[in-house]
Amino acid sequence: HSANIIWGFAGGGRPTSEISTHLLSHIERLKIDHHHRVIMHTHASNLIAMSFVEELNDKEFTKSLWRMNTECIIVFPDGVGVIPWMVCGNKEIGLITAKKFRETRIIIWTMHGVFASGTSLDEAFGLIETAEKAAQTYMLLLNLPVKRSITDEQLKSLAKAFGVQPKIGFFE
Repeated sequence: HSANIIWGFAGGGRPTSEISTHLLSHIERLKIDHHHRVIMHTHASNLIAMSFVEELNDKEFTKSLWRMNTECIIVFPDGVGVIPWMVCGNKEIGLITAKKFRETRIIIWTMHGVFASGTSLDEAFGLIETAEKAAQTYMLLLNLPVKRSITDEQLKSLAKAFGVQPKIGFFE
């Protein structure tokens, strides 16, 4: 894989060490949805913090976020992909991330950050922002006695009302 620099990087600048992750992820997401032209990566503080205290599997991490805000299951019904800690900036994590993008549009790099895919910068940013808000609520509640939560039945009702299909297997 290669890229041609057509603008920028004056004075010796160069692409991020995570460029292979971006390019490999583009290739995989475009196979799923040819409109997904954006791969965004950022270091969202609350999602990173959550990766220190939540189970590191897609189902548990996703459902914890879905339970924090009613919009979450609507915005990312395909769930969140979680990648355990790995050295970043190499082809190995790029390949694993790209493979996860076959199943979901948002991926957490444990103790590092988040990647999202979308049809536009606004869509990818909105996806991250929704998950980040939910992670912030999760972190704010972490050491408090929680008296209520959005139940599985309520999540299913939301999905039905908004015409989205939650990730298969997340309610079994």
